[in-house]
Amino acid sequence: MKDGRVLRKHSSIGVGVSIALFLSVAFAFCPFSLAQQGPIALATDTQHRAIREGIAYFVESAPLNHLQVSAPDLADQWQPLTGKSFNLGKLHPPTWFRFDVTNASFSDREWLLEIGWPLLDQVEVWQYHHAHQRWSFKQKAGNDVALDARPIAHRLLLFPLQLPPGDPVTLSIRVDTQQPLFLTLDIWQNNAFWQHDQHRILLLGLFFGILLVMMLYNTSLYLFTRDMNYLYYAAYVCAVIGYELATTGIGTRYLWDNAIWLRNMGYVLFASLSFLTGTFFIRHFLSLKHYGGWLYHLNNAFVVYWSVAALSCIWGANPILTHTIDKGALATPLAGMATGIYLWHKGNTQAKYYTIAFAFVNVGTILLMLGLTGAIERTAFTDYSQMVGFVLEAVLLSVALADRINRDRTAREEAQRVALHLSQTISKTREEKLMVQEQILDVQRRATEELESRVLDRTNELERALKNMEIANRELSKLSFSDPLTKVFNRRYFDRMLSSELKRASRTQQHLSVALVDIDHFKIVNDDHGHLIGDECLRLIAKTMRLVLGRDSDLIARYGGKAFAFILPATAQQNAMRVAERARSAVEDIRFIHRGKQIRLSVSVGVAGWIPKQGETPEKLIHAADMALFSAKKGGRNKTVAAQDPAVDVRQRGL
Repeated sequence: MKDGRVLRKHSSIGVGVSIALFLSVAFAFCPFSLAQQGPIALATDTQHRAIREGIAYFVESAPLNHLQVSAPDLADQWQPLTGKSFNLGKLHPPTWFRFDVTNASFSDREWLLEIGWPLLDQVEVWQYHHAHQRWSFKQKAGNDVALDARPIAHRLLLFPLQLPPGDPVTLSIRVDTQQPLFLTLDIWQNNAFWQHDQHRILLLGLFFGILLVMMLYNTSLYLFTRDMNYLYYAAYVCAVIGYELATTGIGTRYLWDNAIWLRNMGYVLFASLSFLTGTFFIRHFLSLKHYGGWLYHLNNAFVVYWSVAALSCIWGANPILTHTIDKGALATPLAGMATGIYLWHKGNTQAKYYTIAFAFVNVGTILLMLGLTGAIERTAFTDYSQMVGFVLEAVLLSVALADRINRDRTAREEAQRVALHLSQTISKTREEKLMVQEQILDVQRRATEELESRVLDRTNELERALKNMEIANRELSKLSFSDPLTKVFNRRYFDRMLSSELKRASRTQQHLSVALVDIDHFKIVNDDHGHLIGDECLRLIAKTMRLVLGRDSDLIARYGGKAFAFILPATAQQNAMRVAERARSAVEDIRFIHRGKQIRLSVSVGVAGWIPKQGETPEKLIHAADMALFSAKKGGRNKTVAAQDPAVDVRQRGL
């Protein structure tokens, strides 16, 4: 909170100019004796009295209470506020103010003390009644004080006054703030204040209503046109609304009283956002990127500066920004005015609107500050001059944006007229060339038809050639992976598929099994009946075992002269044993008759399967199945043996 208060000390009072002036009026007095001019008298017909005289002030060097500052030994340190304005410099320590007032109406009426600058951090008020020689209780309000803790929950700082008829009262006011001290003091008769405040609320409602309409209007234009000028302008108006909500106290009263951070930092945040969005609007509205040079670079510098200033409100005060933000608030509008005047001189129509609109805000801000400081008489016009400047600026810039739409539309219409004229000229020229073009088109048409005919013939020939080539490739591919004798896959295809299935099984962590099948006593068949009969036996066994494999993913291949191999994906070893056993049993049931004699056929099968590990090679699985096959043949043949069978001797190296 302390960082936020320090940063607010240097922020701008208006979007136009950062003016840090302080209020003063001329006469000092001792706490328990009236000033030389006498107390401020409230007559019977008094409804409102602006306190501009008879005020003394005292700057604390150490924390003091109302009794200590009223002690006689400090009487010579109280100084009168002299001159027409309250200008005490930038006060960092807490400051005391006091003045005498008496109810001269001889009627017991309700009175209010109004401090019209709601951004003061803490304000404490004591009342000393001379007739009874007693202090009233302390009343406390300010930007750091929640609404429910104030004497009156109002957007301004209000303090009820006890002013018995004929009893002189000394009001002691302690102001502790880390920002420019604008101390506007007004005493109101209670009913008169609330009637006057209703008029102020109506004017504020009208002001915010106009700005809200402008913001929504330009937002809708952006949604329809997607022109960034309208978006930046709507954002600028939104930031100005937030800034005015903070300076008038309406934001604290109705929107963010419970948000301590926003209550303390809202003024600086919205002022920074006003400068930032206004800088972006100037960049696009005046097309500074098109001009380049010092205009564009200066605009970029202010964009960076105010972006950092806005972010510092969230992350805490930056020491460099704390000491430069008031200078930045003064330099930004000056640079904006210089940019507008320079581009106006260069013939930029938009710069004319911008310069005039921005001048309204600057003039309104200056009038407000002159009224607050007492340089001119403070009236309702000076109090609302800055708001009037914002409204006039908003209206004039909206007119400028509307004029931009009209000029863009006029430019489009002119472009359409030029395009229409060119179209008519082209049409006439086209008519003159039409006959020549028709002759050329006729020649081109005949040439195209002849060319299309030739292309069609060539295309048909090419399609036939490609089709024949595709058939040949399929046959060649089939022959390259098939065993010509048994019509099952060959060893090369088996090795390729085993490697692929092994990688997939290790990746998906699924079982993979292989089976090696060897025909028993096949050499005797060849010796007794001849190789032609042996080949027929191979074909018959391959066909029989292929029928046993029921899944499309299962694979049978000829592994060697009288050996076959199975690949069984996603199959555990015990299930692979069942498949292998069915294959062995089916071969055993074959009834092959040659020359009246039955040739008995049988096979031995070795099965191995597990979930492969990452990086495992096919040789390990083949070796395990080969060892199981060796055990089957050694155990009497016509058997199926699993790799984990105790009969498998892993130290064996072949049949």
